[in-house]
Amino acid sequence: ITSIIKISLFEMLKLYFFIIPDLLFYTLPLSFFIGGIVTFNKLSFNSEMIVFFSLGIAPHRILLILFKLGFLLTIFLLFISIVMIPHTKQMYKEFVKYKQQETVLNIKATEFGQSFGTWSLFIGSIEQIQKRKIYKNIALYNKINGEKFIVAKKATIKTSKGIVKLYLQNGSILLLNQGKISKLFFDKMKIHDLTTINNFKYRNTIDYFKYSLKNKKRKKKLVANLTLSFFPFVSTLLILVLGIQNTRYGRSLVILFLGIGIVSYYVSTFILSKYLGFATLLFVPIWFLITYIIYFLKIKIRY
Repeated sequence: ITSIIKISLFEMLKLYFFIIPDLLFYTLPLSFFIGGIVTFNKLSFNSEMIVFFSLGIAPHRILLILFKLGFLLTIFLLFISIVMIPHTKQMYKEFVKYKQQETVLNIKATEFGQSFGTWSLFIGSIEQIQKRKIYKNIALYNKINGEKFIVAKKATIKTSKGIVKLYLQNGSILLLNQGKISKLFFDKMKIHDLTTINNFKYRNTIDYFKYSLKNKKRKKKLVANLTLSFFPFVSTLLILVLGIQNTRYGRSLVILFLGIGIVSYYVSTFILSKYLGFATLLFVPIWFLITYIIYFLKIKIRY
């Protein structure tokens, strides 16, 4: 983004603040899942889980605590996916549009590499009259659909309805197209910078949800986020399945099965959300049922 607009250190920190919800959404459930497995795995190989079971602490009592933590984390992830992420994404887009307009309005004299929309721009000098800037000796170049070169004696920049406009006075335009050269003179000319069009309209949580239902791309993202939000709760059983291991073997396979569990849930979610829409949410109870069967066969009937 810094190749498009110039931002200060404070504004860079502000941009990072906008992506914090996305970072939390993907890191928190994985941290909970991996951290839980690693913790119980270490307890198992230090024979401390044997002590727990010897004292009468059954796996279902440990599961109850994990379910509570997983439930609270799922609620928090749902809040992030439904409320925080839509809000910060809208603020991010609005910030970028604002900085693009600000960059155009802060054009400097005698500096190369500046642009106005798709036009390369050079300003000879700037005269400040009260709060109004008068640009003098302007040159513009554009090679889209044929080369065009414009020179003008004076120009002003105004913003109207979110569109930045360059008003040129007393100039000429040189056109080169298919080997033909033509020159036109003008008294006044207006160029719109369409890249700065700001038709942003903030949507609250309910409006954004309705908008997502109509937009295919947003709907897919919404369904995927909702399904991923349930990962900490419905994968709680896997924490004990992979965490509680025999002290003689199983250590080398924990990381492998941990990776398979994460990849299976996330990849399945993204694939299903692409084709099934909200029916993807049925994957949540199916995943829970699968993990319960594994838990029953590996943990419940043994301890």
